[in-house]
Amino acid sequence: MRLDRPRPHSLSPRGLAIVGWSGFALAGALFLAIAWNVSARTALVALDAQVAAWLHAHATPAFTAFMLAVTHLNSTLAITLWSVVFAGVLARLRERYWILTLALSVGGGMLLNLLLKAAYERLRPSFDDPLVQLDTYSFPSGHTAAAVLFYGVLAAFLVSRFYDVRKRAACLGAALAAIALVAFSRIYLGAHYLSDVVAAACSSTAWLVLCLSTGHALVRGRLNGKWIAVVAVALLALIVAVVLPMADWSDALLDWIAGRSFVGGLAAFCALNVVAALLFLPSWIFPLVAGAVFGLAWGVVAALTGAVAGALAAFLLARYVLRKPFERVARRYDAFKAVNAAIKKEGWKVVALLRMSPVLPSGLKSYLLGLTRVGLADYVSASAAGLLPGVLLKVYIGTAGRGALTEGGAHNWALLAAGLAATVVLTVLVGRKVRRTLELA
Repeated sequence: MRLDRPRPHSLSPRGLAIVGWSGFALAGALFLAIAWNVSARTALVALDAQVAAWLHAHATPAFTAFMLAVTHLNSTLAITLWSVVFAGVLARLRERYWILTLALSVGGGMLLNLLLKAAYERLRPSFDDPLVQLDTYSFPSGHTAAAVLFYGVLAAFLVSRFYDVRKRAACLGAALAAIALVAFSRIYLGAHYLSDVVAAACSSTAWLVLCLSTGHALVRGRLNGKWIAVVAVALLALIVAVVLPMADWSDALLDWIAGRSFVGGLAAFCALNVVAALLFLPSWIFPLVAGAVFGLAWGVVAALTGAVAGALAAFLLARYVLRKPFERVARRYDAFKAVNAAIKKEGWKVVALLRMSPVLPSGLKSYLLGLTRVGLADYVSASAAGLLPGVLLKVYIGTAGRGALTEGGAHNWALLAAGLAATVVLTVLVGRKVRRTLELA
C-alpha cells in the first residue's frame, strides 16, 4: 500500500460536518446517560456485574492468553509507542496537520480519560481468582479510550488518502474491529465492566470529533469565529461531564431546592438561574431539575421565569454596565455583525430564533444581544417566546426522566425517549432557520 500517491478529492465538508457532529451529540448523550446510571447505581450496575461474572466463569486458558496479548498490545504505553511510529510516518510525508491531530487526539483524550476516572471513582470488578489485578479506577476504560483515539485517527488518515469507497470502508471496518476487540478483552479479563468500555468509547469519540474537526478546519483555512464558537460549546459540554458528574450535582441541586417551601424553592431556583446565566454556566440542567422538582406545569413556569430573568440580567449588564469591553470583542467577529444586521430588519423574530437555537450558550447570547439595537420590551417578549419550546421539552424530559429512573417501566422510558427525539428535531429545524435568516440579512 503506497501512501505517497496524489491526494484524493476531499469528502463532502457538509457530509463530514453532519456525520461528525451527529456522532459527537450521540456519543456525548450516551456517555452522560451511562454515567448517570453508574453514579446512581441503577439496574445497569447489576447488568454489569452479571456480564462480568458470566465471562469470568466461562474463561478458558487459550482464549485468556489471546485476550492478554490483545490487551498488552493496546495498553496505554503500547498505544503511545504506536502513535510515535505513526507520527514518524506522517513526518516523512510532511503531514504537519495530521501530526497535530494525532497528538491532540491521543494525548488530550488520555488526559480526559484520567480526569473522568478521578471524577467518578468507580472500583474495578472483584473476583476471588482474578485474571488481572489493577488498583486504579475503572470508569471509563483507558485501553478502550486509547484504542478509539489511535485507530480513529489512523482510519481517518487512510480514508483521506484513498479514492476507492471499498478501501475507505475497509479502513473504517478494520478500525472498528480493532476497537471492539480491545474493549472486549478488558471485559473478558475482568479489568472493566461493560459500561466502562462503552462509556470510554463514547467519551473518546466525542473528543476525537473535536480533534479531527480542528485539523480539518486548519487544512481548509476555516478556523473562523463560528467554528471556534461551536468547538467552545462542545468543549464546555466535555468539561461539564468531567467536573460535574451528573448524578452528583443535579441530585444535590434537586434535593436542596426540594427541601424548601414551594415559594422559597421557586425563588432559589430563579436566583440560581440568574447566576448561571451571568457566569456562562450550563443552563440546560435547570429545566430538567424544574421538571423533576415542580412537575410539568409549575416546572415550565419556574424554568421559563428563571431563564428569562437570567437573560434579562445579562442583557442589562452588557448594555448599561460593560458595554465598551464587550463591544470591542464582539465587533471582531462576522457572526455578531450578521446578527446585528438581521436584528435591524426583524429584531423580534431574530431574537426569538436565536433563543431557540443552540448555536451559542444562552448567557453569551444574552450579553451579545445587549449590544444590539433591539428594544427592551421586544427582547424580553421575544426571549420568552423563543425559550418556551425548549423549556417545555426539557421540563417534560425532567419529569419523564425522574419517572423512568425512580419507577422504571417501558412506558416511562418511551416518554423520555420521545422527549429527547423531539428536542433533537427542534434543534435541527431551528438551526436551519437561523442560518437562513442571518444569510438574508
